[in-house]
Amino acid sequence: MAVTYKDMLNRVLRTLGEEEVPAVATSLTEDYHKLVGNFLNQIKEEIEDAHNWRSLRQTLTASVAADALSGTITNSNERSRLVRILDAQRGQTIPLVFDTTDADNPTPLHELDLAELLWRDQLDPTTRASDDVSWFAIDDSSGDELAVYVWPRPNSIRTITITLVVPQARLTDTDVDTSIIIPSRALEVGTLWYALEERGEELGINALFSEERFRKALDDAISRDAAEQGGLEVVPV
Repeated sequence: MAVTYKDMLNRVLRTLGEEEVPAVATSLTEDYHKLVGNFLNQIKEEIEDAHNWRSLRQTLTASVAADALSGTITNSNERSRLVRILDAQRGQTIPLVFDTTDADNPTPLHELDLAELLWRDQLDPTTRASDDVSWFAIDDSSGDELAVYVWPRPNSIRTITITLVVPQARLTDTDVDTSIIIPSRALEVGTLWYALEERGEELGINALFSEERFRKALDDAISRDAAEQGGLEVVPV
């Protein structure tokens, strides 16, 4: 079951012997609560980046206008990453990116290095696709939402569908009731490790919440998630 930001903070604070965030609180006001919250966010980002978690997977869309080179992937963020599957017959990975302008006939797109795509466009900027676009690349130069670049440029508006892993945004002081959707045990152990290191506590419960225990909890969570979604071993032969 997903836990809220407040629930997770209180688990950590309870173990540390500190005053918990009140049940009726709608934001963090105590300096120490904010400090632990900062530790929690750092560990959360590390966990999110460690694996393509099922809970973070989203299928998003981008609209590419006629004669345009790119479109914004709505609801993505700068830490989003593309999901690919393994094609055993061809010995390569396939990105989950499709031209779905005709929803009944989606067309898979082929991945290009962004620099090569831009080179092709500069070399022949008047080339237009008569139907579906063929190639794509992902870019995050805006520092916020990702963009999908396509080539050749389309002669009509196209809808591109992309499956991404989209990490949650950083939790702020007012997000106490926001649910955390990554595995909770690794997050709790990792946050406690950071908090105990900051306090300089080398004895007592420190051994239970060390970096080693965090790494093991993270490895266990990744193994469970990979097993439940099939991992890379479930491929056609």
